[in-house]
Amino acid sequence: MASPKVRGIQTVEYTNADGQAVEKYRVRVVRKDFKADRYFDDFDEAKEFLALSKVKKGKEIIFKITEEERVKKLAEQTHESRTTDYSFGHFCQLYIEQYVLTRPDDTELQRRNRANILSFLKTIQNTSIPNRYLSPSEKQEMGLEADAVVKVFMKGFDVRQIKAIEMNHYIKARLKKGKKPISVGRELSHIANVFNKLKYFNESLCDLDNPVYKHDRDLLKNRTVKREVYVSDEDEKKLLDGLRAKANQELYKVAKLSLLTAMRRSEILTLNLSQIGENHIQLHHTKSGRPRKVYLTVAARDFVKTLKPVDKSGKLFNYTIAGFDRVFRQFTHDNGLAHVHFHDLRRKNISNLIMKLGAENSVFITEFIGMQSVPKLEELHAASVEHAPTNQPSALKNFGHSWAQTTKGYVNINLDHLLRIATKKPA
Repeated sequence: MASPKVRGIQTVEYTNADGQAVEKYRVRVVRKDFKADRYFDDFDEAKEFLALSKVKKGKEIIFKITEEERVKKLAEQTHESRTTDYSFGHFCQLYIEQYVLTRPDDTELQRRNRANILSFLKTIQNTSIPNRYLSPSEKQEMGLEADAVVKVFMKGFDVRQIKAIEMNHYIKARLKKGKKPISVGRELSHIANVFNKLKYFNESLCDLDNPVYKHDRDLLKNRTVKREVYVSDEDEKKLLDGLRAKANQELYKVAKLSLLTAMRRSEILTLNLSQIGENHIQLHHTKSGRPRKVYLTVAARDFVKTLKPVDKSGKLFNYTIAGFDRVFRQFTHDNGLAHVHFHDLRRKNISNLIMKLGAENSVFITEFIGMQSVPKLEELHAASVEHAPTNQPSALKNFGHSWAQTTKGYVNINLDHLLRIATKKPA
């Protein structure tokens, strides 16, 4: 149903990158005391914004100040005034300055990780959720009904007023926009990180509870459907044969190395000759930031010996992470392999190794019988031994996983392979 026309609100329609028609509501305000140009997914939100922009109280509480005014104000603030700002946006900025921008950015992976964190924090701050702390009289001052729901950007919330209920509202708002539960979970992790550092920014917040840890977990429970993609032997052959036929052999070498070692794309592309040992590869730049060893099978060792440095520094590959991703996606799309993601090569190696380890291992059992919780099955497991992967704990360490539940997400049961194992006669 078309929204009623309201002076000051313009309906904007366009087609996004996925080819879907999108409708948004634009509110453009140009007044001497207030300027704004915002787009809203919801007509009622646009209407609220327009109404609130007309009264001083509304502008102060809901939209605080514009970014330009905020920068100017921060520059003029004294140390005393800084300590009185309890907004989530203020502490986000401190977190960025002290814990994000100070991260190393020597490698492409480090720069990408830092950019991803900044992107997450920007999205979080600009997500609006209901403000349940406004009194009926305050709403009336803004020209709103006493029972009106007023939404506030996360960056404008007082951190002392962000509780479990606010986190639940945040989750619902993100899911409503079609975000995947796993993505919302990552956003919650970044919110939790900011709250964990509050005590270092302001002593009065030392005892403030982290609201993320108290959100309703049922909101994200059992909402993620695992990709049941197993790279068949036919797909693997088609992929490798096609890549091997290309003039640039780097695509083939990177894909083959992932199939042989279960290393991530970023870990392979940043490899240096100095990291390769006799029977292992020492990774310095990993997703978790923690160095780890990847032990090599005989086939992997033989393949690694064929790799030659591309420059005097010992670097093994020329591709950047983003460049490789773009070319690999285009290749799979053009060759009838669009269903294969690069991460599936790592997934196949992990699945095959877990299958070979035997049915007594908890990751295999839980996947095969459909049990969700690995910890419930395996009560105690130690993973501190550093040797080639011959059992589940050492395999998890080889994959760069500290938790068996993480590896479970990579395991896809190949019934044909399983039947071959079950019917194989002992030597």
